[in-house]
Amino acid sequence: MTSRFASKLGTNFCPLDEEVLEIQRLLVVPLSRLKDIDHEIAELQKAIDELAEERDSVSAYVEAHKALLSPLRRLPLDIMQEIFVACLPTHRNCVMSAVEAPVLLGRICSSWRTVSLSTPRLWARLHIAEPERPRQAPIYQEKYAQRLAITKAWLERSGRCPLSISLHGSDLHRPGVSDTVNRFLDLVLSYASRWQHISVTASSSALDTVFNLTEHDVPMLKTLEMRENNQQDVPMLKTLEIHQHLMANSDLKSFGVLRGPKISSVTLTGNNGDLLHLPLRWESLTHLSITGHWHQWDQPAPALDINAALWMFSHCPSLRACQLLISEGNNPLPPQESRHSIIDLPSLLSLDIICLSELVFESGLFTRLSLPELRSFKFSSNSSNYFQEVAFPFLLTSSHLESLDMEVQMFSPQSLVDLLHTVPSTIQLRLHGRFDGRPDPLNDDVLIALTPSSDRPSLGCPILQELHITCCMNVSGEALHRFIVARMTAQATTLRCVNIQFGRAKELDIQSEIQPFLDAGLEVSTRYNETRSIEFSPWRGLLDAPDV
Repeated sequence: MTSRFASKLGTNFCPLDEEVLEIQRLLVVPLSRLKDIDHEIAELQKAIDELAEERDSVSAYVEAHKALLSPLRRLPLDIMQEIFVACLPTHRNCVMSAVEAPVLLGRICSSWRTVSLSTPRLWARLHIAEPERPRQAPIYQEKYAQRLAITKAWLERSGRCPLSISLHGSDLHRPGVSDTVNRFLDLVLSYASRWQHISVTASSSALDTVFNLTEHDVPMLKTLEMRENNQQDVPMLKTLEIHQHLMANSDLKSFGVLRGPKISSVTLTGNNGDLLHLPLRWESLTHLSITGHWHQWDQPAPALDINAALWMFSHCPSLRACQLLISEGNNPLPPQESRHSIIDLPSLLSLDIICLSELVFESGLFTRLSLPELRSFKFSSNSSNYFQEVAFPFLLTSSHLESLDMEVQMFSPQSLVDLLHTVPSTIQLRLHGRFDGRPDPLNDDVLIALTPSSDRPSLGCPILQELHITCCMNVSGEALHRFIVARMTAQATTLRCVNIQFGRAKELDIQSEIQPFLDAGLEVSTRYNETRSIEFSPWRGLLDAPDV
């Protein structure tokens, strides 16, 4: 179709009266054709809709029959049960919620519900949260009764499986109000013979009921955690641990559960009294952690002196991981005749010593240990003095050590350098200083000891891959640069990560010098205490002040 008005289209052209009539005559035929096209489209759309409706019907018929052929329908019951168990959360116990397994699995279809209800392992782990509502509210009573009933039904479905239960009592208990968590606890106690991993957070009076149990009541127990509602700062358990925060009116020495035949891991925090008389099977322990609130040196610590530490090392030959907070005690030094016998711990992989006693090196504690399989060693101390000799002789024979984590304020610069030459298998090295005004042993000599050079035949930590230094004042940018370049070019084993926290302002920017190594995957993080610049912003003090 042609039009003499083609050049006017899309412009601000205003036609004259006679041109209006001409344009109207030009549109007669196109308008008629447009009407015919719309009619044809409507007819075709009707046919398409009919075909689409027929397709949906045929598709529904096909899909319904194909569903009968689904391989999932023909899976053996034991395979279905394994898949269902794999759907459970792995980092905690299951909760009473329809948004996750196992409750969710029973809401897919009737057959899945049948499978889930007939699989006891799905119901062997449970987190019970006591409802937190005012006691007078009717909705609280309803929710409490409902949750108690669900708990009972849940545990009944567990068959004879070992149980993992975490019970968290309400924080809203008030004086004069009955301890409602006891009803949940009584229900859980009725299954004590199948306890394997148990965690209870409740009031002290409620926890006292657990102390009536004996080792015969809990033949399957591996993990027990008891915590008062107001003791939220106590760290959570690791796998296969017994964790006990001692209440003032409880006596752990008479707590028969500690003699459980399968308990292999113990964690004790706070001031726990006479630890050596706990009724534990010490020879069976593989994981032992005895600590207090050690990050606050003025807080009470466990009564574990150097003698007690020696006793525990001697009586726990199966240890694989150990963390001890050692204080001086009343008789810190062992008898002279016993200082030379060697304590062999052939399975110990991880040792973490937190030391509150400056006599630990004089005691000969570290000279008596033989740790041939040690993989990780960490040492922390509150000492404010240098020692003439800071030595860990067992490191000389710990040929598999991979991780070394040390607080260095008790080291002289030379003793720290000497230490680095005794750990040739170390892959990860962490050195921690303090910004407290005392001489800092973390200086360039430390990095020089770790820097490959043809001038020095001996190299500290020759296969080092990670270096972390915190709170250092005297390590220079030049020494850090030489260390990184030499390690990345002169060593077969190169660095993966360098993390340095300086207590001073930046003096040298090495970023451009090490950029090729950063591009190749090396991670370098350097933090400085920078001096803040003076601000003259006219927006200062306003909530909508821009970042400039």
